[in-house]
Amino acid sequence: MNEEPSDESSEPVEVFEHVPWAHLAEPPREKKLRVAYVAAGAIALAALGALAARSINRSPEPPPVAVSSAETTPLVHALPPPPSRVEALTEADLLAVTPGRGEVSAAVRAEWFVSDYFSSGGNPGAHQAVLDALPEGSRLGSDSGAGFSSYVEWAATTRIEAIGTNQFRSTVLFRILVSEGEAGYVRLPVQAVDVMVAVDAGGGTRVMDLPMPATVPPGPPFPAWSEPVEEIPAPVQTAALRIAGSWGDEASVVEASRREGGWRVVVGVADEAGIRWPLTLWLTNLGEPLWPSASED
Repeated sequence: MNEEPSDESSEPVEVFEHVPWAHLAEPPREKKLRVAYVAAGAIALAALGALAARSINRSPEPPPVAVSSAETTPLVHALPPPPSRVEALTEADLLAVTPGRGEVSAAVRAEWFVSDYFSSGGNPGAHQAVLDALPEGSRLGSDSGAGFSSYVEWAATTRIEAIGTNQFRSTVLFRILVSEGEAGYVRLPVQAVDVMVAVDAGGGTRVMDLPMPATVPPGPPFPAWSEPVEEIPAPVQTAALRIAGSWGDEASVVEASRREGGWRVVVGVADEAGIRWPLTLWLTNLGEPLWPSASED
């Protein structure tokens, strides 16, 4: 290394044969500080950008509205009442709202009671079924049918009406077969009685009292049959024999008469026992079945 003379007042100048790269590199600590400063600056810029974006996207608040100092009446809308709670229906409710349920139960009980009562041979108090149907402790008359046997052939309700709360009066038609001693049974004319029946909520029934006398209702008026004629059209006679033959054997035409819309034909037909029965057919002029008109029902 050669040193040149210099001025005393100036600092000595160092001359190197090689560039001191190691001395020119930044110290590690200063490099780390610079990186930290750059990262902090980037974070600050990002936060500033986010704040600016929120300020731009935020909708402007509406301007304040002037409120009048005068008092106003609020509008009140009537709301429908809340639905009431549906209560569970009891058996009594169901009985009350079901049309005909009580009548049907009363009619069945009345027919049942008539069958038991009049099949006792005049001594209903000796039959437990009769006593069970009546109120407890019911008193019946003494034996008045000694030596007789009776049997109800059929019983049917022809009318029923309400006489109180769950209480009904049923008019029952019935026919009795009666025998005395060893004699055979005799069929009596159709009779009628009224039976009062109480019906409870569960459908149970109780006969309120003994049968009451009633009358058999008469039938409605109906015009008399027309006088028979000697000859009938062939299609009518053929149809009458065919229809009668489907019911029994040995069908024959007994007589025929004109009626509105066609013919009334009486035929004789034998059943399986060989007993012949007169039956009626209403036919058109072409031999088709003709039912009664509404005015004749």
